[in-house]
Amino acid sequence: MTAARNLARVVGTLSKQGLDKVNVNPIVINGDLGISQWGQNNTLTGLGDGDEGYVIHDRIRHTLDAGAGRYTAADTAVTDLPGFNTCLHLDCTTAEASLGTSGSIFNIDYRVEAFDIANLLNWSDTSNDTSAKYITVSFYMKTNKAFKFTTGFINSDHNRTIRKEFTTSTDWTRHVLTFPPDIGNSPNSDFGEGLRWRTTISAGSDFTSGTLATDWEANTNANMHTSNTPNNFFDHTDNDIKMTGLQIEIGQYDSDTIPDFQKTDIAIERRRCDRYCQLLAYGQDQTIGNISSYSNSDIRVDPCYYGSFRNTPTIVQGSATNDLRFDRDNSFDQFDSFSGVQFGHKQGIGLVGTTGVSSAQGKYGQMYGGASTTRVLVSAEL
Repeated sequence: MTAARNLARVVGTLSKQGLDKVNVNPIVINGDLGISQWGQNNTLTGLGDGDEGYVIHDRIRHTLDAGAGRYTAADTAVTDLPGFNTCLHLDCTTAEASLGTSGSIFNIDYRVEAFDIANLLNWSDTSNDTSAKYITVSFYMKTNKAFKFTTGFINSDHNRTIRKEFTTSTDWTRHVLTFPPDIGNSPNSDFGEGLRWRTTISAGSDFTSGTLATDWEANTNANMHTSNTPNNFFDHTDNDIKMTGLQIEIGQYDSDTIPDFQKTDIAIERRRCDRYCQLLAYGQDQTIGNISSYSNSDIRVDPCYYGSFRNTPTIVQGSATNDLRFDRDNSFDQFDSFSGVQFGHKQGIGLVGTTGVSSAQGKYGQMYGGASTTRVLVSAEL
């Protein structure tokens, strides 16, 4: 019996450390929110007037249909949760207590690339339901009061969803929620979106008037968020949310059995993020790449990339006066923004400047950030 107990203890320890998992790397990239290539000064104000997309942390998307509520998002240091250094911090700055815009909704999303999830789930096998895997999500959250929010998954290739309600606390709380397989509806194994984790923190009546989708069903707006209150992040300007430690595990877990959060070397995690977004310059005098003058008013830039992208990326940039600077012939010139891209593929894109550019055909040089406001990213996000 002693040997059996010792073996059970070893197996339990290995499980908690995640050493029995089918995936080596964490499914969630940047789950500890240590990478924030999208952030400007790590704080953005006045958000909420439209779909914000990726604004601070890599791989974490702010998906909204706008109402009157506004918020600030920040990358904030964590000092009271051992093992974590940063978090997503949301602060309500303009309240919308009654959610008068019935179609307004605020979701925090993580979109899983299908290649990273489809074969692990085994949801396509309808002849043997026992082989299809449960999926569990875990994250830490801390709020200024007890909210009733909802979380779950969207099966993106099949337009299906499943949700659960959870209650927050004024202390850091680890929320662990497990969901059954969506049997017969496996995500496609490709580089598109396979599965979307979604937590809803505010929603108008268009999204709360039905019955919460606690089993897999076709996407129905009315069944997306709980009608139990308080369920609205925007109901008061005192409201404050902090979140970190997002992980997704294959299998059925609870708060006692969920594997410990798997920390990844920051350099490795940065390279995993680079598949979806690469920050070329953020501020003055940061090198963007080599240039050549195609004509007197047309320069081409070959940026410095750090590996291949998920698919052909696009440029994300500011457009402040003289945001970009290029040096050639012991001189320099400045202009506001790139006017286009060329030769796009998974290894990157070339950048083109034709507006406000003054050069000479055949000249070569370097492109830099031209001001403190400079922000140039190349994105292949989902």
